Amino acid sequence: MSVDVLAIGAHPDDVDMICGGTLAKLISRGRSVAIVDLTRGEMGTRGSPEIRAREAQASARILGVSERVTLDLGDGRLENSAENRRRVIEAIRHFRPTLILTHFWDDLHADHAAAGHLVRSVMYPVGFAKYPAEGEPYRPNEVLFFMAHTPFEPSFIVDIDGFHERKLEAVRCFASQFYREGSDEPPTGIAQPDFLMRLEARARYFGGLIGRTFGEPFRVTRAVPMVDPVEHYSPFPKVYSSHTWEQGPGQEGSRA
Repeated sequence: MSVDVLAIGAHPDDVDMICGGTLAKLISRGRSVAIVDLTRGEMGTRGSPEIRAREAQASARILGVSERVTLDLGDGRLENSAENRRRVIEAIRHFRPTLILTHFWDDLHADHAAAGHLVRSVMYPVGFAKYPAEGEPYRPNEVLFFMAHTPFEPSFIVDIDGFHERKLEAVRCFASQFYREGSDEPPTGIAQPDFLMRLEARARYFGGLIGRTFGEPFRVTRAVPMVDPVEHYSPFPKVYSSHTWEQGPGQEGSRA
C-alpha cells in the first residue's frame, strides 16, 4: 500500500499526543495516514500491552488513520540496531509514504531518542536495491521530527485550529495512562490531574507563535523548499506588535 504520511512513534500513545492534530488535519484534507508504534509499551507503569493496543486502535479510528501496526522492538530498550533498522525499512517500504513524522532524536526519554536516531539512519539505505530487507526499494521525500520532552527551535509550526479537540478526543482513548481519582496505581508524568491542560497549553503556545490558537512544532534537517512565498503566507493573519520605532526629526514612526 501507499500512504501520504507515516507517523512513527516509540510507544502506542506518542504520535497521538504529540502530533495528533496534524494527522487529523491532513486526513481531513484527503491525505492518507498510517501509524507505526515501535513498541507495545509493555514497560509502562500503568495499563498493559493488551489494553494499550486496544486504546491505540480506538484512537486511530477517531483520527481516521488508514492502518496502525506495532513492530514490538522492545519498550525501554529500543535501540538503533541492524535488526531494528531492517524492521523499520520493511515498514517504510510497505507503506511507501511521501512524508515520515517521528521523534526528535535529542529527547529526555531514551526510547524517543532511539526512535529518532533509528528513523534518521534508515532514510538513505531504505532506497538501496541490495539492502537485506523485504520490499521494493523506496525513499520518502522527507522526515519531519516532532517534539516530545526536549524543546527545540521549530523549522515550522502546523496550524491545527479546528483539530485540537479531535486530537484530545483521540488522546482520551488512552485512559489507562491517565489520572483516575482513587486509583492505587503509581503516579506518572502523564497520570496527573492537569496533564490534558498542559498538553493544551503547549498547543496554545506554539499556535500563538504563528498567530493561531493551536499549533504543533516540527523540525527538519534540510532547508524547507518553497515555490511561492506569497501563496505560502497568504492564509496567515497579519500580526502587529505595539512597539513604535523612534524616527528622526520629520519622520513618522512605523509599527512592525
